[in-house]
Amino acid sequence: FDTEFRPPSPPNLGGTRIQFDGKSPPKLGDLGGFNVANDTSQTTSKSLSIKYLRKLKTQHSGLNFWSTTILSRLLLLPMYPGDDVWRYLWEGYIQTLGFSPYHLPPNATELIPYHTEWWSLINHPTVSAIYPPVAQLGFRMLALIDLKVWLFKIAFILADLLICWLLSRRFGYHQAIFYAWNPLIIYSFAGGAHYDSWFVFPLVAAWLVFDRKTESLRQTEITEIEEKLEIGTVAEKSSFPNPLMSSSDHSLTWWHWIASALLVGISMAVKWMSLPILGFLTWQAFRKVGVKLAIVVLLCGFLPFGITALQFCSSGECPLIPTGSVFVSHGRSAELIPYIVSEYWEPSRWVNWIYAFPLGLTVSWLILRSRNFQQFTEWYFFSLLILSPIIHAWYFTWIIPFAVPYRNLGVRLVSISAFIYFVLQHRMALGNYSWYLTPQERWCLWLPFVLGWLWTHYRNPNVALNQNSD
Repeated sequence: FDTEFRPPSPPNLGGTRIQFDGKSPPKLGDLGGFNVANDTSQTTSKSLSIKYLRKLKTQHSGLNFWSTTILSRLLLLPMYPGDDVWRYLWEGYIQTLGFSPYHLPPNATELIPYHTEWWSLINHPTVSAIYPPVAQLGFRMLALIDLKVWLFKIAFILADLLICWLLSRRFGYHQAIFYAWNPLIIYSFAGGAHYDSWFVFPLVAAWLVFDRKTESLRQTEITEIEEKLEIGTVAEKSSFPNPLMSSSDHSLTWWHWIASALLVGISMAVKWMSLPILGFLTWQAFRKVGVKLAIVVLLCGFLPFGITALQFCSSGECPLIPTGSVFVSHGRSAELIPYIVSEYWEPSRWVNWIYAFPLGLTVSWLILRSRNFQQFTEWYFFSLLILSPIIHAWYFTWIIPFAVPYRNLGVRLVSISAFIYFVLQHRMALGNYSWYLTPQERWCLWLPFVLGWLWTHYRNPNVALNQNSD
């Protein structure tokens, strides 16, 4: 027998084979393979620890996010609502009786036997319904259950919470706080009982479907970068691309195009303001795919409106917009550019339709220049708000979810300054029915919004409108 001890050959680790001669220990420099394996093990362990801690942090953030989001809305549920809700209840109620709110205003003699105890609280009783048919369908369904303000509030809050869920899923809890904990959002739907959350929810869903690939890529890259920064495998000052600024992905399937169009169509059939967004989708379909898809997108966009409007049409007439009413033709409320124009051109004070021209030109330019759904919608709502002759505080809720990616300073500021609007209702309660802000009140409301908006786009040149070539 050979009694001399010979250790077994070591495994090949990290590409370095270490030889033992049985006499002298290996040198430290010969352990390169062990160093590589050790570094790899430490990196893997550190990465797993970070992922575990991030998961715990996410769960904790989710608990804080949802508890605050839901509790803040429940606290405002008993709040006395805005006067719009009485019209919602009334129009839903008379539909259950077989009457059309588009044909009969609240003060119609045919409806006198059906007046409720809160009938006198309905605003503009001489004007027939201005809300589109899907909104009317929602009012009717709620009225069939019960004519209670709290029931309508819960319906609006549910749509609001779905928006919170969509934004938190796409951008994370920290980013979604911009919308979910916004005081104007919380007041408008849970406190004031305004139905605009029904309008915004399908619009946000359409955005996240249409821009889904770009946004998913952004979130994936952000997560990867955060992990690399935490484990020290990449420099903090390294530059990274911004996937959000790329144009909407032209490889979207037909399903995504159609789903986006249907969702925008539902939003449009809840509130007319989504119509230009359907125009943007149609143009994108034509430019990136072809005329056939553009026609399909356009038809799908009008489908929800067409189906729900049929029940209100009779004898070839569909009076869905009371264009002859004073409220529509020259009503004013807290407006910006129309107010400035009227200061120098008094006749403009009595005509609202003239502002359709600058808005139309602006929308056309935005359709041609916008990179994606989010960018078009954000800029469109900004243009609409500053050009519209009729402005209420809750109209600013339309733009808030689309400002989440960049946390626009102007949108943040107007979420507070918009509450100046409610001085009008305070005066009305004191017997002053003049629905006009003083110049000081008007500028305090608007300047934070406009200046903050411009500042955000000045400090973030990547947000500037500029159509990428595909």
